[in-house]
Amino acid sequence: MDVAFPPLLVIVVLAVVALLVVLIAFSIRAERRGWRRCARGRPRTAGGSSTARGPNGPPACPAANVAGVRLALVGPYEGHQASVAEYQYTTTSTTGSGTSASTSSTTYRYLVVVHLEAPGATIAVQRRGGLSKLGRSIFGDRPTALGDERFDSQWRVNAPDPARVRRYIGPALAQEHIAGRVPHWSLQGTEPITYDRGRLDDLARIPALVDPLIRVARLLGR
Repeated sequence: MDVAFPPLLVIVVLAVVALLVVLIAFSIRAERRGWRRCARGRPRTAGGSSTARGPNGPPACPAANVAGVRLALVGPYEGHQASVAEYQYTTTSTTGSGTSASTSSTTYRYLVVVHLEAPGATIAVQRRGGLSKLGRSIFGDRPTALGDERFDSQWRVNAPDPARVRRYIGPALAQEHIAGRVPHWSLQGTEPITYDRGRLDDLARIPALVDPLIRVARLLGR
């Protein structure tokens, strides 16, 4: 007896197969360029970060089954071990009701991790938005401010130990932030992390993602 499959099920199956084909082809191209796909096993976490790490401290590798991570690659880059992963999250907003209700939207981003050999600290540097600038004008700077108006007006530093901030963000790194040559980033232990919107579908884009964070890593403490 013939079995008729619902058209929607057929479409879903074909979409899954097509996605697997794309991922396999992408992984093969990545391996040819020195990148390898990270294992999908249950990750170990270091310091609450979103990266998996082995017991002997190998390169950080974003786990491909954590918090919506679809694909994660790790490989040598400019003297560092860099990891690049694509993950997604969904935000939902509802306007109206019934058939007029809005649908959810999905944003894809890159997660870039650069493994350092020396221990670091816990610091986050974020570009100021409108509310942050307003709060600064009302309440003044936090203890983590550098004392450089050009930097402090554009960037906000969060750290549990304000006294250590200047040991990691010196004049050279501050100038790179002021000039707009480095992105927002956070450092937890030995893992500087930054992210940007997009999809991990073109290996040629990896240098543009990793290079600015490599610059941050090399200028820490300077």
